[in-house]
Amino acid sequence: MEQKLKGIDISEFNGKVDFKKLKNQVDFIYIRATYGRYGIDKKFREYSKEAIANDIPIGFYYYSYATDEEKAVEEVNFFLDNIFEFKDKITFPLCIDMEDSDGYKAKNGNPNKEMLTNIILRACEKIVEKSFIPIIYACDDWFKNRLDLEKLEPYLKWLAFWNTKEENIDKTKFCMWQYSSKGNLAGIESKNVDLDYSFVDFIRLKEYVKNVQKINFIKSKTLFSDIVIQYMSCYKWRKWIIRKAL
Repeated sequence: MEQKLKGIDISEFNGKVDFKKLKNQVDFIYIRATYGRYGIDKKFREYSKEAIANDIPIGFYYYSYATDEEKAVEEVNFFLDNIFEFKDKITFPLCIDMEDSDGYKAKNGNPNKEMLTNIILRACEKIVEKSFIPIIYACDDWFKNRLDLEKLEPYLKWLAFWNTKEENIDKTKFCMWQYSSKGNLAGIESKNVDLDYSFVDFIRLKEYVKNVQKINFIKSKTLFSDIVIQYMSCYKWRKWIIRKAL
């Protein structure tokens, strides 16, 4: 059976959230941190601290208002600056939310496909520079008609598509799927919350990366081979080898 993680994405519009109640209902939570070049979500830090305190894996996203590449760089840097205090607690990729739900882009130049794609590329480059994994969120229409998927091929994608079934999602293109905007979970004040699936287990991936980093660190200090480290770590020498590395 294919494994998937169940999550939600939230912002200040979801109001009061009881993370203790949420803990047993979701595998992860995405939290809006910023929007545009100056906006900070009013609940961003509160939500982040509460999710971390309740051991819920988190990711962050920002809503893009950029209409050119210069603004794209400004807003992603603003986003990265604001999430910096939580950098060691981030489990899921950092997300740029590309849509125009309030019509801002349409009223301010209405960027074409090439510009919208370049805005995303600049954002992803900056996220990678900070050693994070980027992911692009957009609806089905945007991915099909407003963005150049060929140029965005190297990056992960998160599809918002509510009126379809899971078997219709191309999981070779989309690793996350927002399947509803009308979730109703205990602990969330607002009546509706976005519901998501992740088809990649980023939780286990993060642990794997951490373990690889530890092994490489020990190897650099002791010059032991991988197999020796694995053997010794399972037996009574485990504490010794860790002390040796430190």
